[in-house]
Amino acid sequence: MNEGYWGNYRTGQIFLIDEHELWIRRGNNADKLGVPEIVQKRFKDYIIKEDRDRFLLFIFSHAPVMRFRGHGSCVTMEFNCADWGLPLELVRMWGNTNAGALLWLIIVNFASNEAIQTNWEDFKQNNPCPVKLKR
Repeated sequence: MNEGYWGNYRTGQIFLIDEHELWIRRGNNADKLGVPEIVQKRFKDYIIKEDRDRFLLFIFSHAPVMRFRGHGSCVTMEFNCADWGLPLELVRMWGNTNAGALLWLIIVNFASNEAIQTNWEDFKQNNPCPVKLKR
């Protein structure tokens, strides 16, 4: 699995995309994803490609969105939210359609500096707890 997705954990909408930064800047995609207008006005503060990582972190911290990126046998999911509830529901929605039993999930919450690492089957059955990331 090598696809990328953007998802909104408040609305439950998930979009298959090409590249995260470019997709969210294109056309009305940020509107479709549910990024507030006030946040979109700040997109211009970030240089395309050069400020990509800072730009994505800015979006995570100002909109209820999650990024998904496949890396073959694993997928990373990143978001920034004090409460894990809605983001994990979005992971479940996405996984029910896109994940095989052994797909490895790395779910990172920048708000708490915690992550969950598990395979899809264990995630579905056990609701694993996040652990603090070491820095």
